[in-house]
Amino acid sequence: MKTAIPANVTWGIMSTAADASHDDRADPVPPLHQHLSDQCFSLPIGSLLPADSPRLGGENMQHVRLMAELDEELQPIIVHKDSMRVIDGMHRLLARIERGCTTIQVRYFHGNDSEAFLFAVQSNTAHGLPLTREERRAAARRIISTFPEMSDRALAKLTGLAQQTVTKIRHQLPSGRTGEKRIGVDGRVRPLNPGKQRRIAEEFLRENPNASLRQIARAAGISPSTAHDVRRRATRRHSPREPLPERPARRGENQPSRPEYLRTLELLARDPSVRQTEAGRLLVQWLRLTAAINKNHKLIVNSIPEHCAEIAAQAMRLCMSNLDEFARRLEQQ
Repeated sequence: MKTAIPANVTWGIMSTAADASHDDRADPVPPLHQHLSDQCFSLPIGSLLPADSPRLGGENMQHVRLMAELDEELQPIIVHKDSMRVIDGMHRLLARIERGCTTIQVRYFHGNDSEAFLFAVQSNTAHGLPLTREERRAAARRIISTFPEMSDRALAKLTGLAQQTVTKIRHQLPSGRTGEKRIGVDGRVRPLNPGKQRRIAEEFLRENPNASLRQIARAAGISPSTAHDVRRRATRRHSPREPLPERPARRGENQPSRPEYLRTLELLARDPSVRQTEAGRLLVQWLRLTAAINKNHKLIVNSIPEHCAEIAAQAMRLCMSNLDEFARRLEQQ
């Protein structure tokens, strides 16, 4: 017997509200809900096999008895169609047995065994009796071995662990089991070492100077936009560099040292005519931010990705030009 699944059903107890956590846009990769059947089927409990569950200690019988005593109708469980193993809903299955029932409502999952385990972890993270921290860590280790290209962020979302914890678990695994690419939450494939992919693209471009961006991207496993950036940088390297314009002479005395600059800034910040106006407070915040950037400029420069360095430099030069113009107007007052 099969019945339709209401659109506002959640996993566990019947609900009248939509469950946003199961919207396809919120799911980590791969998109597991596409493997679920639309219909609900009534099956004999004896035809089902125990779950390949992420729960290391098995089911919680106290939780089972609590569910069995509820008057509410329990939600359909999820069963792997190929193996007839329960993927999600062992507590609900045991609660039905506790009630003396011989049948249960199920939905079929049509993915493979590895995807079935992913779905089990995702389901037990999103609802029902939560997995313990050790169960989540054990599930993460197994998933990394099966899906080494899944990104740490996507795996963290799937298991409910912190991303830093997933990264630590991945580093503890033997080399060769973590892959060279990552599939993110958005489903896009990204190289683990983008610099290596760029070098492959540069080599391909040297051997095939007339290749299209799509050909370069396909050969190196990068996006067309990254291929465009590789070609642009290669063109600039082989073009004669224009001499940089001379910096105009600064007005007034030499630039003060950092301690003198900070003392001047604090005097300006304490001046009531500056402190009590919105424009004055904005000026002080601006100057303090500039001082912080100047203090930490080495750290900031080293943290900028190579492909963003030129854009960041252009933006900084534009800011410097605006600051020079601002200072000139102040001096003319």
